[in-house]
Amino acid sequence: MAPGPALHSAQAALRKTATHCPYCSLQCGMTLATGHDGAPVITPLDFPSNCGALCRKGYTAAALLGHPERLRTPLVRDASGELVPASWEDALDHVAARLVACQGEHGREAVGVFGGGGLTNEKAYQLGKFARVALRTPSIDYNGRFCMSSAATAANHALGIDRGLPFPLADLSETGAVLLVGSNLAETMPPAVSRLDDVVAGGGALIVADPRATETARRATLHLQLTPGTDLALANGLLHIAIRDGLVDEEYVAGRTTGFDRVRQRLGAYWPDRVERTTGVPVADLRRAVQLLAEAESAMILTGRGPEQQHQGTDTVLGFINLALALGLPGRPRSGWGCLTGQGNGQGGREHGQPVRLGGGPGVTTTTELPVGALADIPPNEGRMLRVRGGQLIAVFRLREGGVRATQPWCPHRGGPLADGLVGSGQLVCPLHGRAFDLGTGEADGGLPGVVTYPARVGDDGTILVTLPKGDAPLACRTDADGEAG
Repeated sequence: MAPGPALHSAQAALRKTATHCPYCSLQCGMTLATGHDGAPVITPLDFPSNCGALCRKGYTAAALLGHPERLRTPLVRDASGELVPASWEDALDHVAARLVACQGEHGREAVGVFGGGGLTNEKAYQLGKFARVALRTPSIDYNGRFCMSSAATAANHALGIDRGLPFPLADLSETGAVLLVGSNLAETMPPAVSRLDDVVAGGGALIVADPRATETARRATLHLQLTPGTDLALANGLLHIAIRDGLVDEEYVAGRTTGFDRVRQRLGAYWPDRVERTTGVPVADLRRAVQLLAEAESAMILTGRGPEQQHQGTDTVLGFINLALALGLPGRPRSGWGCLTGQGNGQGGREHGQPVRLGGGPGVTTTTELPVGALADIPPNEGRMLRVRGGQLIAVFRLREGGVRATQPWCPHRGGPLADGLVGSGQLVCPLHGRAFDLGTGEADGGLPGVVTYPARVGDDGTILVTLPKGDAPLACRTDADGEAG
């Protein structure tokens, strides 16, 4: 005798579980239940991030549970190389034996651990513990390295903390103006785009900077359709206009920021006509964008993967943070700068034990002083390319007035070897474009990005010692702002 509808309802109610969509950073609330036919049934919850809505990804999130290609048992290759089902005990024993053998032959660091932004805080923490305590390997990272490290590094540098979106998502609906850079929320986070619609419906302004005429851009008050890869020039151009037109919150800048005078000087090279030629955005639109942000009672600047995943991604995000600071946005109600995280828990992955060795991760001291060559081998006021651990190159310069300096090896604007440049008065003149770099700070003239410098000194025996990232972390390079050197 088949169970009646009442029994089915009771079973469904018993199996209903409140959970979250596993995909993007919205983590929309929903319930997962078992239907009459045993298939999963998803219902949206009235949760702060989705307010009772779900996109297609959310509604189909449980489809993989019953997919015919879903793995339901471990697979291990047999002697012929074919993958065959195995028990969990056999599979785990096989993996453990291979890990031990690999580390025994090649060292602890030969085994790496790679996590993901889809892990919960607890799982990310446990994965980090497994790498450091069980495997005792320094080789651990996660896939957020490829998307979030630029924003995390920029936020740490400018604000002293990496917090992604530092205000509630609900504040987005109530702000007066939004500048959205390099993100298409209408397709990547559909439930959140209603927040942007709320801004426009409430009489506010939505400014979208995107090379494409996306669905999100079509909702905008103003679309800044820039040439791909010119986001940094756009940020600097907008800040140039804010300074020139007297729209900077001078009291805020004086009381809550440092280094703005240096930024002001560098931005002299980003006059509106030049930025229009570089980005393709008309001067009138640049001015209007700044006015909309500066004149709104509250405003937000949000960056996404677009400006971050470029060869100058950190500098680009810093450019938009500088704009937000100049307008006095961070710290005001319903205002500030924020980074739209893509994965479910990219923030937790960064903070709970996955990345530690490269830029953007938690603050860990990872430097060491290494000998790179002899002072006697470099004539005064000249430079040499020297090889350090792993064959990596570094440019080292001997100053006539005494002391040594070390920088990244290649010019960030034209790619030539910096060691071939002219050295004098603590400066290096690039042999390719004639611009000067300060060998102490790495700063460049003409408003261009500078070079990475490394602490250097001469030991008692005449050996040049340079402080570099510890281990095999790659040496950093700063790159050109907008592809122009003149």
